[in-house]
Amino acid sequence: MFNKNITFQPYLMERNLSASAAFSCRVANVFSCTASIEKVDFSRQLFSGTIFLFLLYLKKSAESSKQSTIGYRETNMLQIFRDKSQSMFIQAVVLVIALVFIFWGVGANMMDSREAAIVVNDEEISFQEYQRTYDQLLSTYRQQFGGSVPEALLENLGLTAQVKTQLIQQALLRQGASSMGLLVSEPEVQRDIKEMVQFQEDGAFDIEKYKTILSSNRMTPHKFEASMRYNTLSSKGVTAIGNFSTTVTDAEINDLFQQAKESISLRFIKIVPTEFTDKVTIEEEALAAWFDQNKENYKSDPKLKLKFLSFPYTSDSETTEVGDEPMRAAVFQKANEAYENIISAGSLQEYAKLHPEAVILETDFFSRNNPPANLDNAPSVRNTAFSLKAGELSSLIESPAGYSILYAEAIQEPDVPPLESVREPVTADYKAQQAKKLAREKSDEILAALKGDADFSELAQTEGIEIKTATLSRGSMGSESNGFPPSLLKDVFALNSSAPLPEEPATVGDDLYIYQLTERSLPDLASITEEEKEQYRTQIINEKQDRLLLAWIRNQEKNADIYSHKNLK
Repeated sequence: MFNKNITFQPYLMERNLSASAAFSCRVANVFSCTASIEKVDFSRQLFSGTIFLFLLYLKKSAESSKQSTIGYRETNMLQIFRDKSQSMFIQAVVLVIALVFIFWGVGANMMDSREAAIVVNDEEISFQEYQRTYDQLLSTYRQQFGGSVPEALLENLGLTAQVKTQLIQQALLRQGASSMGLLVSEPEVQRDIKEMVQFQEDGAFDIEKYKTILSSNRMTPHKFEASMRYNTLSSKGVTAIGNFSTTVTDAEINDLFQQAKESISLRFIKIVPTEFTDKVTIEEEALAAWFDQNKENYKSDPKLKLKFLSFPYTSDSETTEVGDEPMRAAVFQKANEAYENIISAGSLQEYAKLHPEAVILETDFFSRNNPPANLDNAPSVRNTAFSLKAGELSSLIESPAGYSILYAEAIQEPDVPPLESVREPVTADYKAQQAKKLAREKSDEILAALKGDADFSELAQTEGIEIKTATLSRGSMGSESNGFPPSLLKDVFALNSSAPLPEEPATVGDDLYIYQLTERSLPDLASITEEEKEQYRTQIINEKQDRLLLAWIRNQEKNADIYSHKNLK
């Protein structure tokens, strides 16, 4: 029923004293529930067998009573049970049933239908709580992505693992808080609920709004307040653990200040591949070989030849009324009747013979991006057309302009054209690739020269490349970045006086950058303000508390008995 050795992914937990902290947790070596399952199976068999023997015994007793009793049409089963109550067999049956109830139980346990989604140290988390947490997390992601989240992204996000991790860690925090002797009083819960803006009207708590919102979410006040009490207890646990780390030294503040305000000066050049295009020499043999390697990129688009029937809402688009339902219904009826007649006739050709009044339109071969003028250009029509096989009839296709019925008369599959027919785009692509190759070679050459103690300015002048300077800080690129890419900031601050150059040219898009550290400056400690000190102090405390809380969570998970239902993959 439950899985063993579950691995969980990190999730962001809201904290009272600091920003969100990411927890990366792994639960291993949890106990197997095989023994309990075997116990339930044994109890089920024992219980079933005992009942069967008991009923068989009563049946035999009833038959015996019928044969020996005159004047009774039917023997009373309860009376038989009373009469035989002193029987050693009956007493043995009752004893066995009692033992089954006492040691194994019946009902839900015997049917193996435990409704816990997750069990943490004997604390059960229901599927309802799991689903509610899942829905809340999904809603958060939908808000971040503007209302919808692609299925592929949902799989990559691992929502199930995130929800399991969140619920498990909240349970561990509640249990840890209880072990610390922390409690949550009724006044605390009431205060927290009254402060929630969702239940307020004109800035004040509204009891009717509170009941309405809970009812719409299928929750009772009792359950919601119990959930609030649990959440508050978890928050108290976070706070209590964080209180073990509340001190910050002046040295720590100064180190963080210097890191944040440290600045570096550098000089750099940008090498653009397009500037090497004119230096590419076209050799026919090399071009042909390159085309042979990349010919799949130049395949022609598939083309389609159609016969079709069109049923537009009106021939005069200016008189079309969106709300003209009778007209739209009439067009649909006409189109649907034609479709049914085609099916009855067996083919579009036979339909045309039986209905010479029908207007069947035709197209020449066309590609997806170049549809004919007489065909409805709606995506639904175009997509359906290119999903058909040769000789296949579409269903009735609806679009904003009306209805269409398509018949794929012939299809031209994509093929690789000869080089001569695509020489121009092939040549342009070949030159672009060779230009990138030349740019890379030149970048490697320049960087090697700089590492060989060549002068940066003289080398740039010799190559005819503009040299630029920039002053950067960790916190901001600033106006003195002079066009230096922000994505390289981390790499730049990894440089030092012993290694002022990167290992290889940096690539940003198609462009290449070579840079050299010229100066590193630390801020004057006397320039730090009291406001900045307080900001750094808060940041350091938060980071310490996050690390402490992470270590505590990992230790709790390592020593906890945690089970996850098999349906939570």
